[in-house]
Amino acid sequence: MTNAAVIVASTAGWPVVQLAVFWLRFDRFPPGGPVESLVFAPMGFAAGLAAALLLARASSSRQKRLVGWGYLAAAPIALIGSLLGGLGLPDVWGPLLFGAVPLAVGCLIGFALGRSGATA
Repeated sequence: MTNAAVIVASTAGWPVVQLAVFWLRFDRFPPGGPVESLVFAPMGFAAGLAAALLLARASSSRQKRLVGWGYLAAAPIALIGSLLGGLGLPDVWGPLLFGAVPLAVGCLIGFALGRSGATA
């Protein structure tokens, strides 16, 4: 996957995930429709950008894999954080802070594990 594809997938993926969670919980779309979920796009963009930058700096395929695994491992925390952060902070700031940061940290941990040669 190219770096641009990582950013696009993350940016588009998180609003879709949030819509799916809303649909599964309430059996309908949010009152504002699918457009409401676009508040999670900046979170996905920031996390995708962090992942793409680390993937570009990775020196081995193992390190790249661990960046991806770090993103996936942090995704449940980011999902909960983005939903709860959106309740506490206005507009995109809650999901951005409590969603993108855990994803970026997960990528960074994977990057560091890949660099150190530790097993994951």
